[in-house]
Amino acid sequence: MTATNMKQLKQMIIKKAQKAMVVSQEKMLADMYEETGGFYTGGEPTMYERTGALGDTPKTTAITTTGDSVSFEAYLDKKHQYTTGSNPNMQQVLELANDGKPFTTKNGYPARETVGQKGFWERANEKMKKSFDDTMKSFFG
Repeated sequence: MTATNMKQLKQMIIKKAQKAMVVSQEKMLADMYEETGGFYTGGEPTMYERTGALGDTPKTTAITTTGDSVSFEAYLDKKHQYTTGSNPNMQQVLELANDGKPFTTKNGYPARETVGQKGFWERANEKMKKSFDDTMKSFFG
């Protein structure tokens, strides 16, 4: 199809961008799952039992089109509330697992370090940037 005016051209570009975003969203979600899942390859804890909740945190929002913009968000869901140990929230666990940054437990002590591959969120971000760029290049050259 060939555009005969700017309105048609804009519609064609938006439609193509929407398709590219669907592909990007799938790839980026896979990137996040790969990295959060890879956290668990960093050894086996002896002081606590793994719940696997970290591996369930990758999420994306719906793709939205507003005016000239097509977007979605990729993020780690922080809604999970642990019911073990000092009942940390997911934000605390993500910071501990990714950065090694301990939170203060309800007893006033620093949380013990988690056993796993640190830096998963930074690696996921790098992979997601590459996936997005590669997808846009494949759709728009």
